[in-house]
Amino acid sequence: RVQRIDASPTGGADGAAVELSAADGRVVRARACVVTVPLSVLQRGEPEFRPPLPPPQAGAIRKLKMGSALKVIVRLRRRFWPADFYDAVCSDSFLPEVWLSPAAELMRPDAAPPYTIVGFVAGARAERVGRLPHADIARRMLAQLDGMFGSSDDPHPASSSCDGFLVKDWAAHPHVHGAYSHPTRGAHGARPALGEAAHGCIFLAGEACHAGVNPCIHGAMETGEQAAARCWSSLQPQSRSRL
Repeated sequence: RVQRIDASPTGGADGAAVELSAADGRVVRARACVVTVPLSVLQRGEPEFRPPLPPPQAGAIRKLKMGSALKVIVRLRRRFWPADFYDAVCSDSFLPEVWLSPAAELMRPDAAPPYTIVGFVAGARAERVGRLPHADIARRMLAQLDGMFGSSDDPHPASSSCDGFLVKDWAAHPHVHGAYSHPTRGAHGARPALGEAAHGCIFLAGEACHAGVNPCIHGAMETGEQAAARCWSSLQPQSRSRL
């Protein structure tokens, strides 16, 4: 894990403009680097930047906000939902959205068990749900699925067929501390500013840099490609005019 990034835009004797120091003592020197640390980690001052990031990036990190999200995955021994089911939005329920995963595979008539259904909750509600014991979270999700798909002949199809579960609370992850950034009052223009080159040799990427506020992996990958392209461009010899 990188703890500190030292920048020297003029470069050292070996041409390196950045020096990355890891927690285990390793040091890597390079002409430039791409940093893909989540916004919430940057807001905790990790890694440390020397000198500090310029005002455009530092201000963007301060202004943008990141929310929480929690997923519950339950493993089921049998199918009890309609053949055309793959996703349901139920905003008044314990988990506002549930879906089959992987949907395309599990919707096939010949799909064999085990089956998995994912429950999702975000924002302040995710923080409240995250304070519950994981077994209780899974139990409540199964009760929700029972209410959605149960019948008089089979009132508890989810609860009776579940043989495992996993709760993933991204706010509790030590290297993430959250899930997605979101539109933030007073942060207009902060996303593009966050993605600008810092000290000419540090290029930040991640969904929080996406000007279109695309908070999913697609946005993160797109900004990563853009940062890599800018980084590569910065390393190319500058052409000089003959005039």
